[in-house]
Order: sequence, then C-alpha cells, then structure tokens
Amino acid sequence: MFLFIIKTLTSFGLIYAIFGFYGNVSDNLFVKSLLCVCILLATYWVDLFRFSRIFLNYFRAVRCLKKGRYYKAFSLFERLLSAEFAPSLPHLARMRFIGLGTNINVNAAKYFSERAIRNDYQECIYLLAVINFFGDSLSEYFTRTYGRMNADDVSAKKNIIKKGAGRTGNVADTEKTPATKKRRTSVHNSPITPDYNECVFHLQSYLEKASETDRDYGDACALMAYCLYTGKGVPKNIEKSNDLFRHAAMLRAKNVDYLKNCALNNTEVSNYSI
Repeated sequence: MFLFIIKTLTSFGLIYAIFGFYGNVSDNLFVKSLLCVCILLATYWVDLFRFSRIFLNYFRAVRCLKKGRYYKAFSLFERLLSAEFAPSLPHLARMRFIGLGTNINVNAAKYFSERAIRNDYQECIYLLAVINFFGDSLSEYFTRTYGRMNADDVSAKKNIIKKGAGRTGNVADTEKTPATKKRRTSVHNSPITPDYNECVFHLQSYLEKASETDRDYGDACALMAYCLYTGKGVPKNIEKSNDLFRHAAMLRAKNVDYLKNCALNNTEVSNYSI
C-alpha cells in the first residue's frame, strides 16, 4: 500500500510537470497526453497485470464451476483467496461444505462464511445458519444431481473405481455408490455441535436482508418454519410456521416438503439439499 501511494504521488507529480512547465497547458496536447499515458503505463503496469490475472482467474473459476470441473474451480478459488480476492469466499464456503472438488470440512466452511459475511456477501448468512443447524452431525451430506460428467470427473471416478476394486475385488459394488453423495471425512479440526439459537438468529438476519428472488430465500423460509414448528432455538409458533411453509412451497424451495414431513412426524432432519 505504501509503495502504491509513492508511485501515485510520483506519477501525478510528473504529469503536473508536463502540463505546467512544457509551454502553455493547451500547447502540444497530443504529445503531452502521450507522455502521460506512457508514465501511467510505466508506473502501474505491474498492478494492471495483477488485476488482469486475478479477474481472468475468477472468470475461469466460475466457468469451471458451472461446467462441473470442481477440482479446477476449487484450485483457482484458493489461488484467488491467497491474493486476498474476497469474491472467492462464498464459493469456497459452499464448496467446502458440500465437498465439491475437495474434502468436506465444516470448520473451513464456517470460517469462509464468516469472512464472506464480513465482506458483505450476505448470501453466506444462510449457509452459516445451515452450519449452525446441523453442525457436523449428518452422516450423509447434501445430495445434488450434477450434469454430464466432464473428462476430469470421469478420470477421477475411474480412479475411485480402481481403488475400490483393489480392496474388494468387485468393481460393480464400487460403481453402485451414488456419485452425488459425499460422506464426512476426517479432516475436521474440531467438532461442531448444532446451535439452534445461532441458526435462528442468522436465518432471521438473512430473511430481513435477502430478497425473495434470491436462490436460498425459499429454503431459509422452510428451515425457519421447521424451527418454529419444533421450537428449536425459538418459541413454538405453529401458525407462523405454517405460513412460512406455505410461502416456501410457493417459492418452490428444494427442502420444504421434507422439512414439513419431519416437523409433522416429529423426526430429526437427516438430509438436506443446498
């Protein structure tokens, strides 16, 4: 930062000298403008190169994520975070929580979510609420149907099948394992227990700040409705719970039917889509 300030003061001093001492201000404007451009390029070419590389890597990472190249996307987002590029935080939090292109690590997901919220990425409030609700207690994490597998994913799947065949001698048994389910790994630094009070606090904060057109708004309503119906982290309110369930259903939330059944049958939530 100190070097950047020095470079800025120096470049503005040179530009002022060019316009102030080389004849009248209006004389030879083309030459003066060309000299100013050269000075600015010579001063800031390193910064321009860094910014260009950061934004190029970000768009590459987002494109890889959309195309299902999760390992490459996660690697690029990590590289961007090392350059203090805050827009990578929401992606890293979600990928760490679900296990896209990396091992599931709830501690890391919570850490990235909190950093993202401090940088005004309010969509991570919902993810933090989900982490507070479940902790690391789910035996099977989040199911999601991915699109057509790309070459990287096919290669990764073949390696998994080969390892499974070497252990059991039966490739078919390995192939039966659902590709869309990730189990918890032993990479947690410390256990995280459910905290329903914190969950409700973050859900209320998210519902106040978010818009109904946001991707997670309906599921936030459904999860809040479940908490109100069961009295987890908030006093029971069946009437308000039913209103939120209806609103979540209107918004076509992914988890509303499952959460409503769990609430009506008084059963624990053991699966969740995110």
